[in-house]
Amino acid sequence: MLKRFGFKLCICFVSLSLLSACGGEDSSSGNGGTPEPASLTQDQRYDLLYRSTFGPQPNSYQELENLGYINWLDKQFSAAPSLHSTRLKSYPLEADKDTYNQADRVAVWWDISINAADQLRQRVAFALSEIFVISRYGASLGGRALEMTDYYDMLIKHAFGNYRDLIESVTLHAAMGDYLSMMANQKADPESNRFPDENYAREVMQLFSIGLYELNSDGTEKLDSQGQLIPTYSQDDIENLARVFTGWHIAEKARPSWGSKDGNWFLPMVAYPDRHDDEEKVVIGEVFAQGQTAEQDMAQAMDMLLNHPNTAPLISKHLIQRLVTSNPSPAYIARISALFADNGEGVRGDLKAVIRGILTDREALSGSVRSPAKMKEPLIAMTNFFRAFEAKSADPSGRFHNSIDMFGSYGQSPLGSPSVFNFFSPDYAPNGEIAAANDVAPEFEILSWNNFILTNNQFWNATGRTNYEGEDNPKRIVINTAPLEAVANDHIALIEEVERRLLSQRMSEPLRAVVLESLESLRDTQQSLKVRNALYIVVTSQEFHIEELAQ
Repeated sequence: MLKRFGFKLCICFVSLSLLSACGGEDSSSGNGGTPEPASLTQDQRYDLLYRSTFGPQPNSYQELENLGYINWLDKQFSAAPSLHSTRLKSYPLEADKDTYNQADRVAVWWDISINAADQLRQRVAFALSEIFVISRYGASLGGRALEMTDYYDMLIKHAFGNYRDLIESVTLHAAMGDYLSMMANQKADPESNRFPDENYAREVMQLFSIGLYELNSDGTEKLDSQGQLIPTYSQDDIENLARVFTGWHIAEKARPSWGSKDGNWFLPMVAYPDRHDDEEKVVIGEVFAQGQTAEQDMAQAMDMLLNHPNTAPLISKHLIQRLVTSNPSPAYIARISALFADNGEGVRGDLKAVIRGILTDREALSGSVRSPAKMKEPLIAMTNFFRAFEAKSADPSGRFHNSIDMFGSYGQSPLGSPSVFNFFSPDYAPNGEIAAANDVAPEFEILSWNNFILTNNQFWNATGRTNYEGEDNPKRIVINTAPLEAVANDHIALIEEVERRLLSQRMSEPLRAVVLESLESLRDTQQSLKVRNALYIVVTSQEFHIEELAQ
């Protein structure tokens, strides 16, 4: 589509080799994080904005510079949560609907991701949603948009809280209970060949807390005397933890039938004593005493997961990967794991301390010898673009229409993964240089050729949605390109403004040359086309899609 405008698009979307050996090594030991520097360089300020928000807006950099990054972070940590359910209920129901659906739920995610003031909280909640996964494609959740919105709000509320409270809220949320079938789990009845459901017991250990194999505090795997990995739990542990999780069901049950899920999905699940197995259980060597109530067993299980030595490095690494780099050094993980274990005040599981440590760690701020850090998730790449150009819905209500179809083009959507294992594995390594270097690049797992093409098409469409002040189609998302069109015939000024908004003032000379060539091929009367082409070249370049650690 660009060829007819007289230039050749020569910048590829991403290069697999770019992420090879991203992490680097640091020989220092973890001691609960590194001291925060007094100030940040220009590059560091840009990096912080991209990692702690869904992308800088035109005034974000100046705000960060004026406040100083410490005050800016404090402001973000103290900002009131922007709840999706509140925003959703502000949308008027469309004429043919009697309730909100999945498209409305995703529209709210888009709306808040772009516009909310509490950007750090929202970005962390998105990261948590890719760890503590539920999906509209599982169980009965496809028809429960409001309930899923409530689950996402729960992640928002706990984003800066304690892991212990988060994991219990995740466990007892009705949406999770439905998704991983802990809801209506009940004690065994061998005569009828009924046994507790093991699904949640397995996944809460494997994915939400301790992982499959024993870890050192720096995230590296322990080995036994034979050089083999050491499993953290056995099938027997799964079976016993499943017994621990018996007796929980929907609050305010509307029907006496145990199998019925009619009730209040907006309250935590409640215990039904007659359905709970109160016999002795042993999980990972920990005894759950005979006679304990379902509530007592639950509290003990949550404490066990919080205090397990694997939880700190596993959760720390996952959050580092979502926010900063796909391949953190063991020393980086160790420092954050130490903060998880003790926030400096004797508190274990303080997520605020963990997030602050991740963003201000010396490896995040200073980088390593190998600078490429990670590929942006497709959704984050698009939010980066839309926030850079103040995207808004043409609908006066602010509703982002057609959001399901739009997000489907990227291979991901919020709370829309194909399984509990998310859109991509944290350990995924594409064949080639990345795998050969024993590094990972999780986001590449969803980069199929189909998604590659569809994503580029979305960016092309987005660059043309520029009727910012008046739009006759209320279902469009529009961007504000007026400041760029005002300088469109000053090619250097136009490139510099695009560079500032999308590339943190770090455009390479080869990319600059391609953009300049395209601009010079057009007439002065083609200001809008100049802007569109410049934007499209940049947002489909590897420089836009590959995040780097500052040097």
